[in-house]
Amino acid sequence: MLVLNSLVWASLHDIIRREFGFSHEEDFTAAEVLNVVLQGFSKTRNEVLRDLRKLIKDSKVLVVGAGPSCKEVHKFMSLYDVVVAADGALRCCRYAGVEPQVVVTDLDGVNLSDLVSFNGFIVVHAHGDNIDKLVSWTPILKEKKVLGTSQVLFSTSNIGFSGGFTDGDRAVYLALENGAAEVGLIGFNFEGVVGRYSKPNLKNETPASPVKKRKLYWCKVLIDLMRLSWGCRIDYVV
Repeated sequence: MLVLNSLVWASLHDIIRREFGFSHEEDFTAAEVLNVVLQGFSKTRNEVLRDLRKLIKDSKVLVVGAGPSCKEVHKFMSLYDVVVAADGALRCCRYAGVEPQVVVTDLDGVNLSDLVSFNGFIVVHAHGDNIDKLVSWTPILKEKKVLGTSQVLFSTSNIGFSGGFTDGDRAVYLALENGAAEVGLIGFNFEGVVGRYSKPNLKNETPASPVKKRKLYWCKVLIDLMRLSWGCRIDYVV
C-alpha cells in the first residue's frame, strides 16, 4: 500500500511548486503569519481538532467541490452524515439549501461575509498567495471554530501540515485524516470548465485556463493517490 506520510506530501508539494513557480519561502512565511494570527483565538487548535474528529470519525462524508455539478448537492444529502465544502462550494451549498458542517478554504473562493455567517468548522489554509487575507480576514473569525493548515513542514501548536494542493483535495485529505468511513465527491469536474462558485466574481461557468487545467489535473492525481494510500472508499457521486 502506498504510504502518504508528511515527508511524501512535502516532496509532492515541492514538485508542484516547481511546476507552477510557487515559492517555498513564501509558503513558509504564510505559515508563520497564520501561526501568529491564530494566537489568542477563543478555541485552541487542539480543542477544534478534537471536536472536528468527533464529527468526522466513522462518518460518511460528502466533500463538495466548486465545479459545475456542485449545484446537485441537495440530491445526495440523505446518503451522508457530514458535508465538507471546498472554498467557494460553501456558496453553492447554501444556494442549494444545504449548510455544510465544515469549509476548507484558502480564502480566494469565498467572501468574508460567507465566513462570518458560517457557524461550522473553518479550515484556513496558508500559502504564499494569500498572506494579505490571512492578516486582514482571519482575526475577524477569532470567535469561530478555526483550524489553521499549511503546506510546509512547520512545527507549531497553532497550525498543522495538510496534504493536498487545491481546496478540494485538501478537503478529501481532511476527511480521511480524521477517520471518515467513506468519502463521496461532488463538484469535482475535471473536464476543463470552471464552476461559477469557484470565485466570488464569476457569474457563469467559464473555460479553464491552462494553469487551472493543470491544477485540476493535480487535484485528481492527489485524490487517486489518497485512495490508494488509505484504502478508503472514495466515490465520485456526480
